[in-house]
Amino acid sequence: MKQNFIITLIFCSAIVLVFVNGTTNTLSLCDSPVVGGHTGAPGETGCSGCHAGTPNSGAALIDFDLGTTTYVPGQTYTGFVRLQQAGLDKFGFSALALKNSDNTTSGTFGLLETIRTRTYADGNRNYVSHTPCGADSLNANSWSFTWTAPSVNEDTITLYLGALAANHNHATSGDFSYTRSITLIPQNVNAIAETNVQNALSVFPNPAGNYLTITLNTNASVIEYSILTISGTEIEKKSVAVNNGQFTPDISRLANATYFIRVTAGGRKFTSKFNKL
Repeated sequence: MKQNFIITLIFCSAIVLVFVNGTTNTLSLCDSPVVGGHTGAPGETGCSGCHAGTPNSGAALIDFDLGTTTYVPGQTYTGFVRLQQAGLDKFGFSALALKNSDNTTSGTFGLLETIRTRTYADGNRNYVSHTPCGADSLNANSWSFTWTAPSVNEDTITLYLGALAANHNHATSGDFSYTRSITLIPQNVNAIAETNVQNALSVFPNPAGNYLTITLNTNASVIEYSILTISGTEIEKKSVAVNNGQFTPDISRLANATYFIRVTAGGRKFTSKFNKL
């Protein structure tokens, strides 16, 4: 009896092993590899270093911004990456910031989404990127992070982005790689009130019910705002009048979830996350 039980157990274990290693597991979630050094920065390839196809030849819609093109030493800024390409269900990114003068790491990345993004070092360069579970999303995906400028003026700094939109066939075919960059020049320290992106956009209350009160440090009388899902899908876009930099969007029709609100004013973009309850 004991011998029969052991034989049965071994047989069942073999079935489980075949199931796990068979084709039924091909589309499992959270299986995106995490790699470094593929941002398209000097000395690096982009995602095309591993994936087939010509870089930037696809039709993806890509947003990569920091809300500013200048920086104040020591100031923290919110970064945003969004990829949209129909029919694909794996998206990823890797970014780093380098001083233009010697292509060494500049500033520090921080996390706003600890499950979906990560920071890491590869050699003497520091990066922010997706995580395996932060890659799965149908048709579009987005991520946010922070970047704190160096404590002293390091002249011009460039943020480099390597991005991938993939078909999840566990091969390098049918995937699309992209590169983007943001060039930042130093701003006079006395201009903090104009470039303080971290505090320029206020979202209240958060979590919110039917309305948000948005306060923006701007002199503009009309601004444009968008609301996006956590995966980066834009679900609302409007131009509205503002009074002393303040407006109150109606969010009553939104389902209870986490969203991004992006505000464009005076040629600058500001992005913040909020929860709808």
